[in-house]
Amino acid sequence: MGKNTSIAKVGCDRLGPRTCVYTTLIGDYEKLNEQPVAANSRLPFICLTDDSELRSETWQIRQIEPLFGFDPIRSQRALKLLPHEHLPDFDCSLYIDNSVILKTVPEVLIEHHLGPSGFCVPEHSSRKTVLDEFLKVEALGYDDEGRLFEQLNHYAMEFPDVLEEKPFWTGMLCRDHRNPKVRRMLGIWLAHVHRYSRRDQLSLNVALRLAGLTPAVLRINNKESSFHSWPNGTDTRRANFKRLSTPFLSIPAAKVAETEREREREECLAEKGLCSAEAETCEREDEKASASLLKDLAHDSAAA
Repeated sequence: MGKNTSIAKVGCDRLGPRTCVYTTLIGDYEKLNEQPVAANSRLPFICLTDDSELRSETWQIRQIEPLFGFDPIRSQRALKLLPHEHLPDFDCSLYIDNSVILKTVPEVLIEHHLGPSGFCVPEHSSRKTVLDEFLKVEALGYDDEGRLFEQLNHYAMEFPDVLEEKPFWTGMLCRDHRNPKVRRMLGIWLAHVHRYSRRDQLSLNVALRLAGLTPAVLRINNKESSFHSWPNGTDTRRANFKRLSTPFLSIPAAKVAETEREREREECLAEKGLCSAEAETCEREDEKASASLLKDLAHDSAAA
């Protein structure tokens, strides 16, 4: 299939030729997904990886040295959050998780949605608040419970209103590397990922607040939109962290949210007339559904 220059020309003319799509693959974690739309795009598709044997039909492979030899997840975060440092030959980029498959050329997305803020990110389509995301990450054991507790406790004291904000889904990030406010925000964001949970969706709202940056927000279903689908066929491994819910829920905001969630669940079960055994089965199915929906988040929690 030939190049679709009539579409591809849009984004490049506005943003300049130094624009790329990139992903990261660190620690021999999963197989690289190909991107068929790359054949119709003028933009280079770049994969930053530490795998010297990795080859691809649609990605240009760039070898990198992980920031942390025994922490591939935070090494991946450095590449994901600081494109201006790791892709200095580009002015703008669209980052996508490896489990995301693009359905249309990226130029269209960049041109139509990046905006003057220099930072575009989808909102989380299945979480109401940042606090909900904390509770889900803890419930599914996606990170160390003690680290999550400390982060939530600090945020509850310093940024209680941020915990009530709508969270973001960071499987796709569109950024202008030249924007100083964007670079400052990204530095703050990575600092929080290094200091607290490696689950970067927990700290993005705070980083935006501290940098005074208002992003362009994509209000899309995280699993499927006109320009992407997720998750797509990656066999992943994740760390299993011991859950100690009592200290985590000692934070008042977390306790209230969990109580409200349990009340809503009981009302739902009562309306359906489920018996105790059926309720337990329903709960297990809910957990399976949540795990499936958050399959890409498991990528962030792989064993170091």
